Amino acid sequence: MDLNDIKVFISVVEAGSFSGASKSLAMPPTTVSRKVVQLEANLGVKLLHRSTRKLSMTEEGRHYFHLCQQHLIALEDANDAVMQAQSKPKGKIRISSPFDFAMQYAQPWITAFLKEYPEISIELDTSDSYVNMVENRIDIAFRSGQLQDSSLIARRIGPKHSVCCASPEFLKTIGKIKSPDDLTKANCLIMGKSLSQNHWQFIKNKKQYQAIVTGRYTTTSMHLTIDSALNGLGIAYVPIALVKNHFESGRLVQLLTDYETPKSNMFLIYQSHKYMTKSIRLFIDHVIDKVSPIAPWTV
Repeated sequence: MDLNDIKVFISVVEAGSFSGASKSLAMPPTTVSRKVVQLEANLGVKLLHRSTRKLSMTEEGRHYFHLCQQHLIALEDANDAVMQAQSKPKGKIRISSPFDFAMQYAQPWITAFLKEYPEISIELDTSDSYVNMVENRIDIAFRSGQLQDSSLIARRIGPKHSVCCASPEFLKTIGKIKSPDDLTKANCLIMGKSLSQNHWQFIKNKKQYQAIVTGRYTTTSMHLTIDSALNGLGIAYVPIALVKNHFESGRLVQLLTDYETPKSNMFLIYQSHKYMTKSIRLFIDHVIDKVSPIAPWTV
């Protein structure tokens, strides 16, 4: 049995006509027809109903098409895997990450990766808004929260939760913050477009607490919120991953440490292995190595 004859048959079915398959295969229509006839002769069954108006499969042809299509895809994947294994990693990876996460973590990881693989290039999008990976041709994304597209693979790389914090200088100007209620009397840094009331969530002994906070400054940028806290403008409620280093340096102090906050996860998102190049797989492995056994922002 000639594998090329099977491939021609699959192309005819996928194109819906002999002429369509002829164009996609860059093969004369007569050759396409002859190869399908030859395949039918070797199998001893009729695979296609032919008419001047349309082409359709017989019951045997439909069953044969589905079986062969699956195996042909597997063979092509195997060929790609072997070819990639023999070659140097190269190509372009398109990555999406929230700006502040990129500054703190993704950027150092990318820098080390590009130094290790000089023939790989990376395009990094640092939009904080949701990016459709398929429409924008994104290979890998760093995201938190719920995955919106079930066709994508989400690999957890660490926890995500916010903490309440302020600079030592600012804390000298206010009273003790012993409970979430104390936040209502303090100047808080608001994440958003309006200074209207905001709600910060806390948990203690499985009981939920909600602090209604206000302040003199609001911004939609997490980076600017943290910078404002560092400069003594108020109390911030921000992801631990973005301020852990400031706690270690003493530039910020964590407040309400006997309270917890709602937890979610940070994920590495990518498409199925079927569409994964060697360079993408290497970058995923590179990130997983950086967050193993625990993420660097975990406390």
